Amino acid sequence: MIENSSLSMASYTPKNILITGAAGFIASHVANRLIRSYPDYKIVVLDKLDYCSNLKNLNPSKQSPNFKFVKGDIASADLVNHLLITEGIDTIMHFAAQTHVDNSFGNSFEFTKNNIYGTHVLLEACKVTGQIRRFIHVSTDEVYGETDEDALLKKLGWSERTTWEEGLKKTMDWYTQNPEWWGDVSGALLPHPRMLMMPGGRHFDGSEDNSLAATLSEKPSQSHMVVPSPRSSSTPQKPSLKFLIYGKTGWIGGLLGKLCEKQGIAYEYGKGRLEDRSSLLQDIQSVKPTHVFNSAGVTGRPNVDWCESHKTETIRANVAGTLTLADVCREHGLLMMNFATGCIFEYDEKHPEGSGIGFKEEDTPNFTGSFYSKTKAMVEELLKEFDNVCTLRVRMPISSDLSNPRNFITKISRYNKVVNIPNSMTVLDELLPISIEMAKRNLKGIWNFTNPGVVSHNEILEMYRDYINPEFKWANFTLEEQAKVIVAPRSNNEMDASKLKKEFPELLSIKESLIKYAFEPNKKT
Repeated sequence: MIENSSLSMASYTPKNILITGAAGFIASHVANRLIRSYPDYKIVVLDKLDYCSNLKNLNPSKQSPNFKFVKGDIASADLVNHLLITEGIDTIMHFAAQTHVDNSFGNSFEFTKNNIYGTHVLLEACKVTGQIRRFIHVSTDEVYGETDEDALLKKLGWSERTTWEEGLKKTMDWYTQNPEWWGDVSGALLPHPRMLMMPGGRHFDGSEDNSLAATLSEKPSQSHMVVPSPRSSSTPQKPSLKFLIYGKTGWIGGLLGKLCEKQGIAYEYGKGRLEDRSSLLQDIQSVKPTHVFNSAGVTGRPNVDWCESHKTETIRANVAGTLTLADVCREHGLLMMNFATGCIFEYDEKHPEGSGIGFKEEDTPNFTGSFYSKTKAMVEELLKEFDNVCTLRVRMPISSDLSNPRNFITKISRYNKVVNIPNSMTVLDELLPISIEMAKRNLKGIWNFTNPGVVSHNEILEMYRDYINPEFKWANFTLEEQAKVIVAPRSNNEMDASKLKKEFPELLSIKESLIKYAFEPNKKT
């Protein structure tokens, strides 16, 4: 343990702690406990994510506002100096190390680079910045080998006070009597090729005066690190929500912002372009969100026919951009709520029109009639590889704002002719608040994000006539006739919303939701 004696001699409370190798087995437990118990500390973790580490070890902390993950190597002097300065680091806990002894025989250079050179880089950065109050280096007991001669150790005061067998029994008894000390350590029961180090430095066994909880210094003349008592684990502090929303100029993105304001949830719109990774990283670092919502993408104006003649732009936004954002979120341990589409299916022999048999979340997309749908099906398949994504399949979205040209009711009420086919649809007034609740519940995977049941074009226009305009009239035409006036075919299907209904039993059927949220509020008296 190293102290910077050139700084103030007074006691100090850590504010910004850098933990290296924090995705390793031991360091992740330390990081998770600090983040949970000391919400006033800002914990920055640095790990290059090699074979010794696993980002999932930090899952308990990824939604915490006082947690920040940086993927990088301690051997990079520029990165280390940058972190110390920009994050205002005052304390370093250095766990990062190559620990697999067998590998050291055939790959010794990597061990030298990491364990010696990397540590040197950290120490030099401390010296250059002059702001580090405490440097805690976690070493290992394996600096000692096996020997029958222990006289030297006894002379230095290192003789054991408790036999190994007795110590093991005392340790087991202590953990039995204090089962809540480490919280949930179920991850330790899984196979882990992790660090096998024992923390060095002084520890407290209860005999010391802990009036300040812990004073990690032997010399009273030097500065002391004061650690306040952790807040009770029985009443954990829930991190404040902060959403980063992409799609500010879009319909859904705009509605999400209004919902956040109504619910008192902090939010900011992303400034970066989805395909520009560096701009996304800037957004993440400046906003420090707890969740990311992606409603950006190309749907085409005035409709999906635009995508047929702008295929490169469609791929860039709907595929490359979405995947880039998902990967950036994954690196930072963030859940991405991704508004996708259900227009990747069409009625077939197994799911015939009017049968009530809807497409489930695990079904393979079967509609390739439009280039837009192709890109959406493609990116959905690729997003399955990301365990931090919640995909919401929206269909023919509807809202209470009948002046919005994107509203499905508004669209078909302005057409001269419409087809008459039952479809699953999404009433945004009901389902967008559910998307926020899904984020709070940390739900992931694919979800058919529609109201249960189907409704036909004629049924909607009949409601429009009955509630909005008694003089309204319309005409139908066939799919064959429709094909003559559009560039790309349209998707028609029924989605099975039972998974969503099970999670949110209060979810209304499509016809009930249409009346409650779209037509009753706009009813002409």
